[in-house]
Amino acid sequence: MTTRDADPLMNPAAAVSTDPATLIALLNEDLSASRSLHELSLHLLVEHQPAALYSRIVEAARQLLGSDFASLQMLSGRENGRERLDLIAHCGFTLAAAEHWRVVHIDSTTSCGAAWARGARVIVPDAESWPEFAGTTDLDVFRATGIRSMQTTPLRARDGTLIGMLSTHWAVPWRPTEQQLQLFDILANQAASLIERTKAEALLREREAKLAHVDRMKDHFLATLAHELRNPLAPIRNGLQILRASPAPSDGKHVLDMLDRQLGHLVRLVDDLMEVARINSGTIALRRRRVDIHTVLETALDLSRPAIEKARHTLALSKATAPLHLHGDDVRLAQVFANLLNNSAKYTPEGGRIDIAVERDLNRVVVTVTDNGMGFTQEESSLLFTLFGRLQPEQHTDGLGVGLALSKKLVELHGGTISATSEGRNLGSRFVVSLPADRAFEPAEPNGETVAVAGLDGTKVLIVDDNRDAADSLGELLGVLGCECAVFYDGKTALDSLERFTPAIAFVDLDMPGIDGCQFAQQVRARAGLDDLRLVALTGWAQAGDVLRSAQAGFDRHLAKPIGLDQLTAALTLARKR
Repeated sequence: MTTRDADPLMNPAAAVSTDPATLIALLNEDLSASRSLHELSLHLLVEHQPAALYSRIVEAARQLLGSDFASLQMLSGRENGRERLDLIAHCGFTLAAAEHWRVVHIDSTTSCGAAWARGARVIVPDAESWPEFAGTTDLDVFRATGIRSMQTTPLRARDGTLIGMLSTHWAVPWRPTEQQLQLFDILANQAASLIERTKAEALLREREAKLAHVDRMKDHFLATLAHELRNPLAPIRNGLQILRASPAPSDGKHVLDMLDRQLGHLVRLVDDLMEVARINSGTIALRRRRVDIHTVLETALDLSRPAIEKARHTLALSKATAPLHLHGDDVRLAQVFANLLNNSAKYTPEGGRIDIAVERDLNRVVVTVTDNGMGFTQEESSLLFTLFGRLQPEQHTDGLGVGLALSKKLVELHGGTISATSEGRNLGSRFVVSLPADRAFEPAEPNGETVAVAGLDGTKVLIVDDNRDAADSLGELLGVLGCECAVFYDGKTALDSLERFTPAIAFVDLDMPGIDGCQFAQQVRARAGLDDLRLVALTGWAQAGDVLRSAQAGFDRHLAKPIGLDQLTAALTLARKR
């Protein structure tokens, strides 16, 4: 206490003396208080760690006002729909008091609640005589803690927004002077600015850490992609060299089978990359119909059985007692469960066990996939459904790490949820997919169209692609199917050929120099006598915008490279029906 403040509240301050000695003493006190504020401010400015800064602010407030206690509350998120103040630093509180005031709401019977409600500083000279405290639990806590008086000052951001409260408390009845409060306001403003700065720095560090993590994931993904591409490319090159060195090798069928397998692996890698692009752009489209979950799971099992059998796992499927129907995309749903099964097969040691259980839970269809594999820790769980996130990448180097992320997106598009739990490392995993059931009765539609290869003899086909190998190999394949093909490597020459060659269908690449695929289609549609020519865009561009662009140019269908035999024959059959 100072000369100016020596008497407690119950003894009103006397008029300020004009005695020179008294005036000098008062000036010295002002100078001392200003020096104290300056020193406290310097301590605050050099502190950048949030917790340490908060503690320094509380101690500076206590020292500046000569109080016995001090506390700092920050405006936080909502609790049950109500905003709250969280106690983040204090000095002098008992554990019971700190727990009691850990969260304060605007309607609480404390000086913080009152200052929040009024939007201005609240001074309580004597808690025993303060009307709002009468008969409250807070008054009991004040008494137990030894608090008799207090003041609470709102902390505001530069734009005036409330961010918290800075309070000081005394063990005796007390009212700080105007000069003390003026100095305290300076401290409060500095504290609010430093808190804002510290939060901004923490947010910046968090963003930098996220960017660094994304950058590491990108580098890891590119390295993984290069590795995954080299794996099939090496045997493909070897197989081609075998065929080139021995025009009629004794094991030619074996070599061709190997080439086909590795090419399929390459196609799957490219498909994964396309799925990543669709996830990021939000252009995954669903072809919904009424399907039975058991049929979906049978398809998923067919897709995953090679990986399960290769690892010699035991698989058990527990079906529901009756059909369980969904309104969804059966192909995409099969992809979801195949990803889960492949994940279990991959992360379960050889000879493990995988269980699938199907059940109805009110209006939901729930599928649970459980394994006794390597499991995961709580920290690792955050990686499971992220793009390129893989557990133990140093041990499991195959795959791009997009399967579970894609599965989560597909499940959510169906209005469902997917979750994963594990008791810990080497204790197995449990994935649960919950999807809305379809209770409406409507007959299931046939899945796709079965197209026979027969009946294509003599079908005239135009192929336009600046990639000579792609164009020539497609022409050779169609020739094997009995088609009559004309192959061109640019749009202009192909357009000129239409004067002497009348195809039923044309497979056209989009990205070509000179006249590109869309310009080719536009010119074909502008010509008379070519209305029956079916135009199929055959391209590596397969996003939703590419499909729309080709349709607007006049194409009848958009197919992504590489094209399967079933897609090819289906397109040819439709062309023959025109």
